[in-house]
Amino acid sequence: MNQRWSEGSFAVGDWLVEPTLGTISCEGARVRLEPKVMEVLLCLSMRAGELVSKRELTDCVWQVEFISDNRLTRAIADLRQALGDDAGMPRYVETIPTRGYRLAADVTGLSIEAPGFDDASRFKLETADRSYSLKEGESVIGRGVEADVRIDSEWASRRHARIVVRGHGATIEDLGSKNGTFVRGAPVEEVVQLHDGDEIGIGRGVTVLRFVTILGTTRTEI
Repeated sequence: MNQRWSEGSFAVGDWLVEPTLGTISCEGARVRLEPKVMEVLLCLSMRAGELVSKRELTDCVWQVEFISDNRLTRAIADLRQALGDDAGMPRYVETIPTRGYRLAADVTGLSIEAPGFDDASRFKLETADRSYSLKEGESVIGRGVEADVRIDSEWASRRHARIVVRGHGATIEDLGSKNGTFVRGAPVEEVVQLHDGDEIGIGRGVTVLRFVTILGTTRTEI
């Protein structure tokens, strides 16, 4: 593939992917992808050759608890069309029935920290009925209307706890709450490093948040 690579670009099979431009190109042809379609391609590329479940793609791209299957199916169809791929005999995007999708083509030159990945979406918090994306920097958990993660519970203080995201890591600290903050059942008495799957208790009530690492948080070179 005789093409000039820009910063952050990488190759998927015969195609040059340029996330910052939102385009893919091959043999002089350039195709612009919708932002969500590009994000689907990025998520699949990070796990090239592996099954990526529908849930993982949803978490990676839409960062919400639930989307209709039609939105993901449409994005996959648009990606296949852009790549000139055939769902019946896929060279790029293979459907794994009822489970998800797999990028069948080779990926080269991909860095997880290449432009086009949003550090704001590296982590999220899940409650029983919704999820919150955690931005780079500070996110406050509490009962107050100004809280980034609002907990409507008598156990929560207005500014109960603070999560700080820095690059590939996240920490939590209690903000002098009345009923305390707990991680893995232990009270938070100083800054605590968070790990994928950690349960965060707000007071000793029933409010529990789950800390989740979203697909693609570890820097790798493919």
